Amino acid sequence: MKCQNWPKKVNPNPGSLTEIYEIQVITPIFGGGVKVGENDPVTLIRPSSIRGHLRFWWRATRGANCSTVADLRQREGEIWGTTENPSKVRLQVEIKSQGKTYSCAHFPKDKNSPQFEKNHPPYALFPFQGNKRDGISPAKCTSNVSFELRLTYPPTKSLDVDAAVWAWTNFGGIGARTRRGCGSLYCKELSPPEQNASEIKSWYERCLKSFGIAPSTKSWPTILNSLLVQSSSDAIQAWANVVGLMQNFRQGEKIGRDPAPNRPGRSRWPEPESVRNIVQRQKNWKTRPKYWHPPDLRMPDIAFPRAEYGMPIIIEIRGEGLKPTLQHTKDHDRMASPIILRPIRFSNGSFASMIMRLNTSPLQSAYLKPDNNDLVAGYPISVSEISDPWRSAFSDSPRHRFCSGGCSALDAFMSFALTRGFVKVI
Repeated sequence: MKCQNWPKKVNPNPGSLTEIYEIQVITPIFGGGVKVGENDPVTLIRPSSIRGHLRFWWRATRGANCSTVADLRQREGEIWGTTENPSKVRLQVEIKSQGKTYSCAHFPKDKNSPQFEKNHPPYALFPFQGNKRDGISPAKCTSNVSFELRLTYPPTKSLDVDAAVWAWTNFGGIGARTRRGCGSLYCKELSPPEQNASEIKSWYERCLKSFGIAPSTKSWPTILNSLLVQSSSDAIQAWANVVGLMQNFRQGEKIGRDPAPNRPGRSRWPEPESVRNIVQRQKNWKTRPKYWHPPDLRMPDIAFPRAEYGMPIIIEIRGEGLKPTLQHTKDHDRMASPIILRPIRFSNGSFASMIMRLNTSPLQSAYLKPDNNDLVAGYPISVSEISDPWRSAFSDSPRHRFCSGGCSALDAFMSFALTRGFVKVI
């Protein structure tokens, strides 16, 4: 039993199937070209980029049935190829609409901070904002793109390919920053039929059954831990709303920061104070420099709960000369966020903001990397400094406020969203 009206398969060659998908990109595309952060001027939608996304979503769906990483890699290679063996899946892309390319922001006269286009969330697009002092213009993006994707593969791989495309078009995107809603996709035949929590849940469960997916927590991200939605008027507004929610939780006044006149207030998250404590100890200072904030007695000694949202995170404490980087390990800076924020379009034409949390293993450690003049040495961060509940039980803690008794930063954000009009689907 199919979970929706799947595109019709054709059989042009003996021993192979071909499916054709009409896909729309409902938020602007950033990057995805040969040069990092830039749209490709010749091939806006590159087959190699699509293949990479489909590999990820295969691992998150059908790959969840694998028992070990070795099993996962073997099965992935059989379908999507390895350095020694070509993929059994052939991809062809035909652009149907080139869309419109424009700068995502501009620098107003006599100001160094960029002004972004309407409903283009700066919190998601900060890597593309440019730098007026260094003469770097804001990045260009492309909107209203549509394309045809043609996939040809052996019939024995049908469920694997179908599951990957289904998950990619509904939960993923194309280009850069897809986990913050850039390059979000829509395929009418594969999308949920309508915006109703019980209907979406039923659709999702039917799809898992149809594709033979058994969700479980593995050492790699799998689909889905939880899903929340909130109605919106269009894709761009839905995108701005859901990214703005995360910004509010992490940096909003009276939620992520103390109120302060004419400037950002002091953070209610413990990372800045933890950095100060670590630097002070490493340098054997009995007191802090006068240009630093005085100690914040609300905070735990050392805690980095926001590592769970993805890394790297540059912890820049302006005016105090501190700018270390919170990263995954000493040698690897990146850990993709398990939280996906994006709009979703339903097959009846309606829109919603969507928050999706992938199934991931609990984060066990992180690493604080020095900048030029802050830490004496890197600081390994333990699991207790990331997730222990007692480290969140302080006055005005966002983590404690939205999760009774303390919880992970991921749980706290999902709980916060429910207080702001989001509806739980899963």
